[in-house]
Amino acid sequence: MSLLGFAAFWAVISWLLALNGWRQLAQHFRASTTPPENAATFRMLTASLRRTDDISSKVDYRGVLTLCCSPAGLGLAVLFPFRIGHPPLLVPWSAVGPVQLETGWFGNTYFTFTVGLPDETGGVEIRLMNMAAAEQVEAHQQLQQLGR
Repeated sequence: MSLLGFAAFWAVISWLLALNGWRQLAQHFRASTTPPENAATFRMLTASLRRTDDISSKVDYRGVLTLCCSPAGLGLAVLFPFRIGHPPLLVPWSAVGPVQLETGWFGNTYFTFTVGLPDETGGVEIRLMNMAAAEQVEAHQQLQQLGR
């Protein structure tokens, strides 16, 4: 396979993966600015996204997700090689549901929350394994509720 063929194959796979949740978020929450410098940023996270209207739509992002928590909202982005079909996102805190703790197989701990879509056509469930990131999401949600 030539380098050009591999690049085309990579682009198609990345674009197809975006169909299962990221695209729905990007239709409403595409970032127009970069997160502020004081944002709590977590890089190379592992997470999964799943559309709430399709249980078979789960896509895992293993070590390629960046999550930023700022007063403006929840920022999400993927590493450059996987960015095709995955524009950076900035989700307002009002669209982010409460963080729920789950224990999975072999005692793994997951932190799950749902991002609701403004057009009320469903949402996207995000499942993280990083406790510090989940705590930042919760802290910013509490600040939002207090009006700060």
